Amino acid sequence: MKEFKYEKVYQSIVSDINDGYLHYQEKLPSVRKMAEKMGVSRTTVENAYVQLLNEGYIYSKEKVGYFVRIQDPVSNQLTLNRKSMLKEVKYDYDFSGQKVDDESFNIEVWKRYIKKALKYSDELTCYGNHSGEEILKIQLQNYCQNNRGVKRPIDSYVIGAGFQVLLYYVCALFDDDVTVGVDESGFVQGEAVFHDCHMHIVKLKSDHEGIIIDELKRNHVNLIYVNSSSGGYHGHPIKQQRRNELIKYAHDYNAYIIEDDHNGELMFNSKPIDAMAKFDNQRIFYIGSFSKLLLPSIRMSYLALPIPFLEQFKIKMKYYHPTASKLEQLALALYIEDGQLSRHLKRLRKHYYVKSNKMLELLKDSFPQHHFELYETSLMITMSVDQDKIDSYIDLAKENHILVAKNSYHQIALSISGMLLEDIEKAILLLKRIWK
Repeated sequence: MKEFKYEKVYQSIVSDINDGYLHYQEKLPSVRKMAEKMGVSRTTVENAYVQLLNEGYIYSKEKVGYFVRIQDPVSNQLTLNRKSMLKEVKYDYDFSGQKVDDESFNIEVWKRYIKKALKYSDELTCYGNHSGEEILKIQLQNYCQNNRGVKRPIDSYVIGAGFQVLLYYVCALFDDDVTVGVDESGFVQGEAVFHDCHMHIVKLKSDHEGIIIDELKRNHVNLIYVNSSSGGYHGHPIKQQRRNELIKYAHDYNAYIIEDDHNGELMFNSKPIDAMAKFDNQRIFYIGSFSKLLLPSIRMSYLALPIPFLEQFKIKMKYYHPTASKLEQLALALYIEDGQLSRHLKRLRKHYYVKSNKMLELLKDSFPQHHFELYETSLMITMSVDQDKIDSYIDLAKENHILVAKNSYHQIALSISGMLLEDIEKAILLLKRIWK
């Protein structure tokens, strides 16, 4: 069937109306402008507009122009419905730990350092170093030595856009026949990477000090993932004796350790425990991040490689592009260099000390029949509840616009990171009313 020239213009306008790009009573371009836009003659556009008028898609005003007549087209409604289905559910009170509260980080100060970094115009016009900017690596080396006890050469540091990116880098250094051991409580984000890299994953039993060493031997584990700050009994730091035993196992059985030191420096009721990587530079891949220390949206983590892997990684890194924002790397380097991170860390410890102790007090007063426990580096308070009640408690909370979660130990987990103190008080009063 012959297709007339005007049908191209006609179909384009109908699609724009149906898809919501042209709205009810919105004026269409003049015949001349539409002809220029579509690369056709004015006569072709006039014929298209006549067809649209006849079908009721548009109407005309004398000496003014053409306007959309269709209100709420069907396909536009379908698009809106899809968007509403995908829209993130918002809660009045969020104990999930997926955010930090507005008072935990001074965004105005961070803006100043972003502006300072923007002055490095020559640096910002290129991709940057494959493994991260040298200026930031220098600052991270000093920061890790002073705050986590880790002493590694500058060229061992790799900067990436989040923990998982760096975990992929680590996994790429091993063959496919690796057995990686994780605590029995699991770590979904890490396990997803190990699975993608075709590694065999085994869940390891723990006791009150951490992963049981005999479990490593029995499963022939040659890569161990641990969160040293919360990988001990029910989320507490791994005990020093067990840390020593893990390092000894790695040397004796030609294995390696991935130490996830998430929030390790953020203890506020007691002195932070140094990282495991302080005691070994040969067998430990050390990973740290700033997701709760700064902002979750600043996607930046760092990896300190074991010394024997430096040359192998340099060869692989030649084929990688940098993943972390160069602008944010420069800003963070300047932020640390000026002492802002150290000052912020002190303020944050005090901030979470006040919040956690007040929240714990409110919970114990409101639910004296339940047991509560604070986990500092996880920024979490757990609530022990009968297993047959947990899901109903969570559902009741959601119905009242409160988001809570449960952990792998069948406890209700309440994060202290995401809400202001006054909101925590309101939320707990509401929970007291509905959790009877």
